[in-house]
Amino acid sequence: MCAVATVDPGLRARHDALVRDVQAHAYRYYVLDDPTVSDAEYDALYRELVALEQAHPELVHPGSPTQRVGDQPRGDLVKYERPARMFSLDNAYSADDLRAFDERVRRGLREGERFAYVAEPKLDGASIEIVYEVAGSRATLTMVSTRGDGKVGELVTENVRTIKSLPLVLELAPEIGEKVDRLTLRGEVVIHRKDLDAINADREKNGEEPFANPRNAAAGSLRMLDPRVVARRPLRVSLYQLVEGPKLHGTHAESLEWIATVGLPTHRRQVICASIDDVLSAIGDFDRARGGYPFETDGVVVKIDEYRQQSILGETAKFPRWAIAYKFAAERVVTEVRGVQVQVGRTGALTPVADLSPVLLAGTTVSRASLHNFDRVTSFDVRVGDFVEIEKAGEIIPQVIRVLHDRRPECTTPTPVPTECPECGTQVVRAGEEVALRCPNRRCPAVVRAALHYYSRRFAMDIDHLGPSLIDQLVQSKLVSDVADLYDLTVEQLVELERMAKKSASNVVAQITGSKQRPFDRLLTALGIPQIGQVAARQLAEEIPSLEALLELGAEGAARAAGSIHGFGPAMVDAIRAWIADDDNRAVLEKLRARGVSVPYQRARVSLEGPLVGKSFCVTGVLSRKREEVHEDIRAAGGEVHDAVKSGTTYLVAGEKVGQTKLDAARKKGVQVIDENGLMAMLGKPPVGQTSLV
Repeated sequence: MCAVATVDPGLRARHDALVRDVQAHAYRYYVLDDPTVSDAEYDALYRELVALEQAHPELVHPGSPTQRVGDQPRGDLVKYERPARMFSLDNAYSADDLRAFDERVRRGLREGERFAYVAEPKLDGASIEIVYEVAGSRATLTMVSTRGDGKVGELVTENVRTIKSLPLVLELAPEIGEKVDRLTLRGEVVIHRKDLDAINADREKNGEEPFANPRNAAAGSLRMLDPRVVARRPLRVSLYQLVEGPKLHGTHAESLEWIATVGLPTHRRQVICASIDDVLSAIGDFDRARGGYPFETDGVVVKIDEYRQQSILGETAKFPRWAIAYKFAAERVVTEVRGVQVQVGRTGALTPVADLSPVLLAGTTVSRASLHNFDRVTSFDVRVGDFVEIEKAGEIIPQVIRVLHDRRPECTTPTPVPTECPECGTQVVRAGEEVALRCPNRRCPAVVRAALHYYSRRFAMDIDHLGPSLIDQLVQSKLVSDVADLYDLTVEQLVELERMAKKSASNVVAQITGSKQRPFDRLLTALGIPQIGQVAARQLAEEIPSLEALLELGAEGAARAAGSIHGFGPAMVDAIRAWIADDDNRAVLEKLRARGVSVPYQRARVSLEGPLVGKSFCVTGVLSRKREEVHEDIRAAGGEVHDAVKSGTTYLVAGEKVGQTKLDAARKKGVQVIDENGLMAMLGKPPVGQTSLV
């Protein structure tokens, strides 16, 4: 019989004390933002805990703060079907919408029955469900899943274990442990604004794309396969719902209080409202205060407080009848124009951009905003020194909405319309009735930089580690003058560049080499042929399946093939003909072929039956899944996918943050607009919703 190692009671007591102290200080720092010790003192306690466990491994248990990070990356994310669906929320955009919701609640309850609401900020992050297994008075974190489609999510337990604001073990009152064997909670993984700024600074320094917003950063981090990388991201959790646990409370507000008292992180900003008028007042308070919150919030969630009444009201196929999400209007701010710069894109188009006095807008500091084109600059009469109102289009891209001419200072002058490219000095041109001014020089450094960036995007050739700063150096050093030159780069050349170590250079070369295996439709997308996006590139690849076939057909042959594709109008066919007929473009294609770039496109099997046969769809906006996955579902059901709204398009599937241009086009062409759940109903699949239940 093997002897069982014994531990000195004094060492175990010290270990327990260190675990408690480290957890308590982490809670005060990451949850309350009120640390009581310095970083150096906290680090000293943590180092002592690590040293003690290394000397006495028998002290280690799953609740120790040292056990947050797994040793190895996973091969893939595992699906998980949860017992209780995570519903989405219906949206409200006005006081009238909320009053209509209030009236539906009154009709669903007994006449004259009193009820209260809870209003709380709607955090803008990634939704998760957390399970703690309870044994005695101890609850241990065992499973975390993403929201997914509500019923089926993906397991991300090891990634969430790295989040320091979330306890791995909870100490519960003995009477609770006797009554329950598990706790199930739901919440949001978020990144604070200041932390996102630090992440993006590092990413730009390393030549990587910055994250557009905290939500994208949080969601992307959750799904990473290596928890060791996730541990370096400053993720936080805010829990907003107790799904399964002690039946100590009859209301949602009481559950939120209990969540906080056991040491779990929550927003602590809920407000109990006796009427819908109180809700409207609370929403106004939240709207005024949200700029000072450390996290992003894009609205207010309103819930019936009493669980009994929630049960009576129940759910529809899509949403709970006892909750709704009020969405804030796009935020606008006023700031001063300090200058007007000109950016040159991959097509040579000159885009005016206003340099602004830095101002906080929708959670980020904005110092630049698009002016779209010089016709707009002239019609708005935007001048240096003007005060302008700006907002974020789709809550992402800042743009100027109007000029406050009544605040214009004296001695301003109209913004000149350029006659030469600001990058290379070539005289600009305007083709036909086109709005954009363009630089016609294919070797213009700005055009080359933009083309390389577009070529490397995920939806195109998906070349990681090829960020803006590295692209700048490649063009400036003349190592690359077109996209085909990427495949001639060597590790030896790259290590000569600034801030480029041998390992980083090897990673870049490996990524570029790997992109040779992308299918031909991805290459067609990456080339940036005018009017040919992802969907059109795929349709074209079905007719012309390889680079060899395209070069053999030539401009006229490719144009004839394109002309046979349903939905390809004369403008698209002419764009393809002109692009391939251009000597410079053909030279790039020849270089790509010589370097073995891309593999032939394999035609997907198209269903001739399915519920969507005879229907065509254009998909736009932010959806619950990648757009390519939605396209695959449509095709598998017999439907056709269009890049843009056309006369033959049957439906426009509009997600969140949809652009007004496509909505206007749909109205003009008589195209029916549906949401993602409308598409899911046509596919015969469960609804997915576009707003997390917060």
